[in-house]
Amino acid sequence: MRVFCTEHKRGFFAPRQSPIKCENRGHVLGTLDFEGEGRVPAEILWQYCCNCEHFCPVDFERDGLERCPVCTRRSSLLYLCDRCHVISFESNTPLQTKNFTLNADGVPQPSCPGCLRPAGADLHEHFCDELNAAFITALNTCPACDERLDVAPAFPSSVALYLKRTRSANKVKVTFDYETESFVPVEDGEFVLVTNNDQAFVLPRAPRFAARRDFYEYYQDYYHCPSPDAGEVHIVRPATVARTASGGWKLETTGLLEVVVDQPKTKPVPAVIREEVVASKAPDAKPIMPEPRPTPLVAETRPAPVALETKPAAIIAAEQRNETPCSECGALVESRYAFCWKCGHALTSESRSSRSNNPPRGSLLASAIALDDDELTVQHEIPPSNSSMLPWTTVKQPDHPSSSRGSVLKLIAIGGVAFLLVSLGLFGLTRSNNSQMASVAPPQQQQVVENKPAATETTPQPAVQTQAANEPATEPALSVSPEDELLARMRERRMTATNDERPRIFEAFAKIERKYPRDYRFPYERAKLAAKGSLSGSRDAAFKALSAAAERAISAGKASEMLTGLETDKASDFHRLAQGRQEWTRLVAALKRKDTSLLLSKTQFQ
Repeated sequence: MRVFCTEHKRGFFAPRQSPIKCENRGHVLGTLDFEGEGRVPAEILWQYCCNCEHFCPVDFERDGLERCPVCTRRSSLLYLCDRCHVISFESNTPLQTKNFTLNADGVPQPSCPGCLRPAGADLHEHFCDELNAAFITALNTCPACDERLDVAPAFPSSVALYLKRTRSANKVKVTFDYETESFVPVEDGEFVLVTNNDQAFVLPRAPRFAARRDFYEYYQDYYHCPSPDAGEVHIVRPATVARTASGGWKLETTGLLEVVVDQPKTKPVPAVIREEVVASKAPDAKPIMPEPRPTPLVAETRPAPVALETKPAAIIAAEQRNETPCSECGALVESRYAFCWKCGHALTSESRSSRSNNPPRGSLLASAIALDDDELTVQHEIPPSNSSMLPWTTVKQPDHPSSSRGSVLKLIAIGGVAFLLVSLGLFGLTRSNNSQMASVAPPQQQQVVENKPAATETTPQPAVQTQAANEPATEPALSVSPEDELLARMRERRMTATNDERPRIFEAFAKIERKYPRDYRFPYERAKLAAKGSLSGSRDAAFKALSAAAERAISAGKASEMLTGLETDKASDFHRLAQGRQEWTRLVAALKRKDTSLLLSKTQFQ
């Protein structure tokens, strides 16, 4: 038989006996169960290519089961023998003449190339998440992921689990044709047609809904759902179909599905925060003393511990934030305020004793504003008429209280008469001047003259309030980069785009990507736009855009960020691309290894 050593990259002929040794310095490759004893536990160690007819050890670190390491042909069908545990595979370009082959159902003909035993009658098709490959086997349990294979799928079941346990020969991707009113085969259809012996039915191809609109956009005419939302799709009753004469399938009965909403992950509360919450709820609780340690055998005289008075954790945290509790309502007030903002009670000197004797400038200004507000709300007595406008009419208070009361009354009467005469004279002069100026001045000047006395009546106190109110406005505003703003606008255009607008949006993405050649987010959004297309080349265009985005992300050091985005969008925008596609696997591997040579844009889409 022909054997290929993956370490020395060399093929040679070897006898059919274990252990198998490399011809280079007696290198031992491993053992192979040529007798087909079915050893337990099963281990997948060897693979066989039906085209180049070489046995070689399986290397899961590199290409794994994707292609043959000898002839580099990509594998299409895989068969895992239940006796010798050798994986045999066919390629997309098989040879005509060869000793072993796999038929259309994945069964080896004439027998397994490892143990030379025919395949069993009860075969199962399984997609293994550990191996990232689908294969045919007669085993009842997968040796890689330990999943039971002898259990047939049944409803109710999740879409992912049912399609995973259904053979590929019984699955066809279809879409609904509104002209013929039937389901027709298409490569990137929204449904999967499952054909059994009894009844054929259609299932949603998407195992998860990214949003509520996914159900109403694709599946509401064929399935009923009591509460559609984002989550995993479970089928309660499938939608049945019947074959038509034109080759399609016509809908017979509508199905019923449910959406299992993802539960939000609860973050654990740290122990320190729990103590503060307990202390704030019961501030009068006594502090819990630690348990005493066991006393040593030798007697020692030590003073008894004194229980220190401790403050609640909430008050300590308030003091650290420069706040003081109000003695009336208990609310926490910043130290720069002289009154409580909740009940209006003045803060006592005891509650402010822990602060500095010289408060900051902001606290003095705020307290002055608060005092001014209180003075504005108090009703003052009207001052006497002799204390305004004219200083010579103001009566000077006597220096000694022994002055006569009659002289004071006389002076007040004289001042009142003088004030009345002066007021009448000023009123007459002002009226005559205003009438003359109104006849000469234009309307704009007249408005200024009329508004001037109102401006002089303002007091400096509201100016202080305006200055204090405008102080927080000096904080710097958060700046948004132009590429982030442009990305948000393009994302909104993509989500609301119609079929006629898609070419213009593609042209806009091309211009923006030339302007920002290092930003991977623009080709990433272009891939989402291409993935939603209904043309045959939409998936190739989406993978080409993803490859360009991955190359930019790797060169810019943002491969991990893009990989996280792919994992998030795998179930929503890219659910068509991630359904068992080798291009998707290579894209994820390139981002994980940060190797641009693995990108598909360098091989297929150039």
